[in-house]
Amino acid sequence: MAKADSVLPRARDVAEAKRQLDEQGLTIMEDVLDAAGIAAAMAALKRGVEADATQGVQLHGFSFDPDTRNTRVFDLVGKDRVFRDLVEHPVAVELTTHLIGAPFLLSNFSANVTAPGSGAMGMHADQGYVPAPWPPYPLAINVGWALDDFTVANGATRFVPGSHKKDHGPDWGASYEEAVPITCKAGSIFVMDGRVWHQTGPNVSAGETRAGLFAYYVRPFLRPQWNWYQSVKPALLKDMSPLMREMLGFGVNPTSDLQTLYLEEA
Repeated sequence: MAKADSVLPRARDVAEAKRQLDEQGLTIMEDVLDAAGIAAAMAALKRGVEADATQGVQLHGFSFDPDTRNTRVFDLVGKDRVFRDLVEHPVAVELTTHLIGAPFLLSNFSANVTAPGSGAMGMHADQGYVPAPWPPYPLAINVGWALDDFTVANGATRFVPGSHKKDHGPDWGASYEEAVPITCKAGSIFVMDGRVWHQTGPNVSAGETRAGLFAYYVRPFLRPQWNWYQSVKPALLKDMSPLMREMLGFGVNPTSDLQTLYLEEA
């Protein structure tokens, strides 16, 4: 464990985090959320799980998971202001802008809660849908928010060091012994270049769940995974900042007229 932890890039400030993203494709910043922020996000996540369960929205057994134990929650943007605040948190925005430029789009924002006994997700890269060979720069970035301590036992995300330098993704079904768990305490963020090979780790703990939130941002020419035009209602859009509207595709030039018409429907 000590050897694995020694390769994890932990940044003391945003400037160091930017250097680590450029050099290693990954950075970890601790204490970005305080105890109150963690509690607020956890409470909002619990409400989101309960709301989806009540409405019959799928929470388990997705095709990219090896079993039905993990809980996944989508459309966090529409579920609570707490999540919208995280999407445009200054640290997340600055690191995203540094890596993929601006303007950028929010492609998805979801939660993944591992449960004891859950298996490892297949190794993948978040821009794996892009045909190889990839350009020598990232097309996407993933900002993970740790709401629990991420440990080896409870399913910490695992990554392959140096994989952001490759021009292609991994083999989904293959085993990569060089993968390292991204261990960090609750309140941390870990940020990954879209080319980094990674996976949800197996939860082999006796009784711990592990909650993480994952904000996935992409360059503006890529179509988002989530269709915000269907899920974001006009009343909610009115309450959003210009930056948030831009990230959802309502504020950039090609959709400026659409934004006006959409808001008039409220």
